[in-house]
Amino acid sequence: MKAYARVVVIGGGIVGVATLYHLAKKGWVDVVLVERKELTSGSTWHAAGLLPLFNMSYSVGQIHKHSVALYQTLEGETGKDVGFRKVGNIRFC
Repeated sequence: MKAYARVVVIGGGIVGVATLYHLAKKGWVDVVLVERKELTSGSTWHAAGLLPLFNMSYSVGQIHKHSVALYQTLEGETGKDVGFRKVGNIRFC
């Protein structure tokens, strides 16, 4: 194990993994992720599929929009099926 890292990401949930992914995409190689158990074994596993494109906040809506676009390209980029399925929804007020 290295004694030095430019960035240490603590937690392998969706936020930690996404942070590490985006740093790696920008070419950062001296980064490490530390997780106490298994990746996404915490609260992330039961939040799957919660990507509504409607939201009260513009900023959160933009994050969701980015997430959907990213998940649609991951299989082509990695060669692994990430299980993302884009389905419809309906909202009643």
